[in-house]
Amino acid sequence: MKIYTLELAVSRFSDVMWTMQQILFFSFDKRLAIFLYEELIKNGPIIRYSHMEIAKYLGSAREVVSRMLKYFEKDGIVKVSRKVIEIVDKKKLMERL
Repeated sequence: MKIYTLELAVSRFSDVMWTMQQILFFSFDKRLAIFLYEELIKNGPIIRYSHMEIAKYLGSAREVVSRMLKYFEKDGIVKVSRKVIEIVDKKKLMERL
């Protein structure tokens, strides 16, 4: 039981440290691009998350996510609708990484 608890604590600490690294060393547009790219690789070009869910995952505000997704949409990277983000230009997204 002690080993399981220790492994769980180490895993969560690792997640926190990864998040802190993202927040401290990358701009938000880069963090969002990384998130979208990872989701593209895992689940394909249709991402089914609300802006709030993405904000919680990235440690930001919903308004910031919405604003940045509008910029990405204007640049032709994504198409945004209610709880759905479609990646339409993978090459442009990768340029943001």
